[in-house]
Amino acid sequence: MAEEEINENADEEEKPAGGKKKLIFIILGVILLIGGSIGGTLMMVGSSTDTADAEVDEPAEVSWDDATYIDLKPPFTVNLAPDDPVGFLQISIQVLTFDDDVAEELEKHKPLIRNNLVVLFGQQNSADLRVIEGKERLQKSALETVQSVINKFGTGGEVDNVFFTSFVMQ
Repeated sequence: MAEEEINENADEEEKPAGGKKKLIFIILGVILLIGGSIGGTLMMVGSSTDTADAEVDEPAEVSWDDATYIDLKPPFTVNLAPDDPVGFLQISIQVLTFDDDVAEELEKHKPLIRNNLVVLFGQQNSADLRVIEGKERLQKSALETVQSVINKFGTGGEVDNVFFTSFVMQ
């Protein structure tokens, strides 16, 4: 009987060790499958984007570090129509460009740009400007106004955006 007890204890010790080995092999197998799947996916995705980039000749990406903001100081203050319930509109504007030549042209033609924007702002209706869509339309019109000056009197480089940094109606 003592021998049978020793054999039973020996069997119990071997079973957990064998179970642990199986578990380790299963985990390693799963890790290898996942790693292989990820590696294969990255290779396929990487090769397709490399060929797509090689086929398209696009200009180098513009970095936000190259951004130049031109502040059109002082703020624009215009009277609205006499029948408009709001008396005046005041807007502060900054113009964004990534082109140094355009930045110089914006500074050079600032009086003309300011004049054209004053005329544009003076034509607005306060009811339209109370909603976001009206402000967005005005922003787009302001961008077109600034761009037209650069196109006509400058190199025609791109003015990237116009930002209203302050917008007050009273």
